[in-house]
Amino acid sequence: MTARRKALELGRNIAVGGTLCTVGDGAAQYAFTDTFDGRRLGAMMSYGSWSAIIYHYWYAFLARRLPPSAYVQKAALDCFVVTPGFEIPALMTWTGILGRRQTLDEALSQLRRDFPTALAVDVAMWGPASLVMFRYVPLRFQVPYMYGF
Repeated sequence: MTARRKALELGRNIAVGGTLCTVGDGAAQYAFTDTFDGRRLGAMMSYGSWSAIIYHYWYAFLARRLPPSAYVQKAALDCFVVTPGFEIPALMTWTGILGRRQTLDEALSQLRRDFPTALAVDVAMWGPASLVMFRYVPLRFQVPYMYGF
């Protein structure tokens, strides 16, 4: 793959991550709240954009290190290493500080309180989705799949 194509793919993943997090949060606000919170929406958009960079390189790393037949191992690493070690802490602190105007201490306190539930829900939802993704979705579409799921 050429450097230009790699850069375009990364740019697409950043745009997709930010866009789908924006649409998802906007839809959630519309469905479950009586008010619109632009600050919260901005926090989700920015989180989706920058975290797409992490996932872009993480999925490429897995593709280089493990064969396609190792999709169960890839899903397990995603669910039991990346989710508790990166996804949940990053999402909760980022959106807590930027979206809910929490202090770092408040965001970390909420993370400690909500982490077990967040991990259980994440593994229950993303475990099967990750299996499908690593088994059937080509690498170049894995970040859009993850954000669109």
